[in-house]
Amino acid sequence: MSIRKIAAAALIFMLPGLAPAADKKPAQPEILIEPAEAGQGEISIVTVKGVSGTVKGRFEGRKVYFNPSKDSLKAVVGIDLSTEPGKYPLEITVNGTVLSRTVTVVKKEYEVQRLTLPRDMVELSPENEARVEREAKKLRALWPKESARVWDGNFINPREGKIQGAFGLRRIINNITKNPHSGVDVDADAGAEVRTPNGGVVILVDDQFYSGQSVIVDHGQGLYTMFFHLSKILVTQGQPVKKGDVIGLVGSTGRSTGPHLHWGVRLQGARVDPQELIKLRLE
Repeated sequence: MSIRKIAAAALIFMLPGLAPAADKKPAQPEILIEPAEAGQGEISIVTVKGVSGTVKGRFEGRKVYFNPSKDSLKAVVGIDLSTEPGKYPLEITVNGTVLSRTVTVVKKEYEVQRLTLPRDMVELSPENEARVEREAKKLRALWPKESARVWDGNFINPREGKIQGAFGLRRIINNITKNPHSGVDVDADAGAEVRTPNGGVVILVDDQFYSGQSVIVDHGQGLYTMFFHLSKILVTQGQPVKKGDVIGLVGSTGRSTGPHLHWGVRLQGARVDPQELIKLRLE
């Protein structure tokens, strides 16, 4: 090869934009977090586009699960009711590469209710205090566990009706501040059917001091729904259930002042508003 041809080849190699293909960096995936700011007790949807392979996530020390959704992968992230406002790191691992993003949590105002009740309805005997602690310990041991996804598509309302006790309601009883309400109370007639909002496995059937006849369903990937104060339970522990199956009947068992359904949601251990769950469009 002549000196002129060698020089021309070297010049072409050095021109901008003509570097070997091996030097090109792979395209970064598109990551979207909605809403941009989430309130306490709400749910964020994390969408990852433009990737193939394995996508994993972690938020607040908890595993985040990504599932296929049309042309992307989606994950739901629960913001616990007591999370302090601020910015929290979200780690997304794409084919072994960790990409850091931020979830912004904002303060959400919830209603405050002041009540005056007879002393024996507020203060527990030593025996009942011990029972309540045993039952609380049993519940804490349930979540979050590493279980396979059973739910599919959008979630449905387990019982239609007027909300008489909102999520996050802060009660002050006899001038003593109680824990905020971690579910919703749905007004319904005694004996009305309660349906599971999605596919899952019944992991608890119990009669508890506060919640009465209770059912908890594990939908997989750290997502649980619970149904309290039932008059009758129509499922057994360990039983698989499908979306829309009747799992029990509305009642007033436990510490209850009248027939209603209390239902709650845990998402990777976070207490979130059940109404947020049925608003999600995950299909």
